[in-house]
Amino acid sequence: MTNGGMTNEEMTNDGMTNDPATCSLLLATCLLLLAACSPADRLDRILETGVLRVGMDASYPPFESIDGEGNLVGLDVDLGRELAARLGVEAHFAANLSYDGLYDALTADRVDVLISALYVDPMRMADFAYSRSYFNAGQVLVVRTGTAGVAGMTDLAGRTLAVEWGSEGDVVARQWARRLVGLTVLPCPTAEEALAQVASGAADAALVDHLSALAAMGKGLPLETVGDPVTDELYAVAVRRRDGALLRAVNGALTAMEEDGTLPRLRRRWLGGTPPSARRGPRSTKPSFWPLGGRCYGCCACARSCRW
Repeated sequence: MTNGGMTNEEMTNDGMTNDPATCSLLLATCLLLLAACSPADRLDRILETGVLRVGMDASYPPFESIDGEGNLVGLDVDLGRELAARLGVEAHFAANLSYDGLYDALTADRVDVLISALYVDPMRMADFAYSRSYFNAGQVLVVRTGTAGVAGMTDLAGRTLAVEWGSEGDVVARQWARRLVGLTVLPCPTAEEALAQVASGAADAALVDHLSALAAMGKGLPLETVGDPVTDELYAVAVRRRDGALLRAVNGALTAMEEDGTLPRLRRRWLGGTPPSARRGPRSTKPSFWPLGGRCYGCCACARSCRW
């Protein structure tokens, strides 16, 4: 028996075909329909709608927070507005997202980009992509202004290095103390106190997070950073991995902003004089177990690779 030119052997009990060529054609058609229905690179939609949707958790000054008058302020806020302006669109902020829910919002198409003091996380690179970094929150070496003979960690033999006890700087300093003869590590309760030891001359240098160093220098302490960051905690804009055109546009805008002085100006405005009470350490995702007395010291990106 035949049915429309097909034998009974080519038909299933529910009327579907078992013919390989027909199945391949049906599969290809379904894939084409899915491709047509799936959203294109978000850059196309951003340009069409004239809106860049920026996701952030507005609880992390000086990068993003709500001021006393209810205004959304911070470095990331200004960065989002400037980025949108350079794309020729307007920035709309979804600022009430939880930090843990930022990537879910990006996946669910609630936002186009994430700008929220996000560190570059290799564990997420299968689904998301990161722009070039716009700030490095890692550990930096700080000396008293005008100090001669200290250009990096290798110059600290026979010197005293102040650190915040339990921080990433503490860990790194103790590693260097095993390599350099006469390097004394001076633990302090806070990064601010470690920097004060340098300003007073009680320590030759301090190894602290970049935000703390900028805050101290912004307050007028006679301090300066030397050399490159000792460790990296790179903040970047996050997009979906498949949004390659959007990522290229973001990187192009960030490069131009760095070259024309816009990014350095934003960093000076928001990070140069941040009071310690308003500053938090580098933003990272932490596990639930802390070897040092049961608390987190803001020292590392534990989701990436805990140093403890």
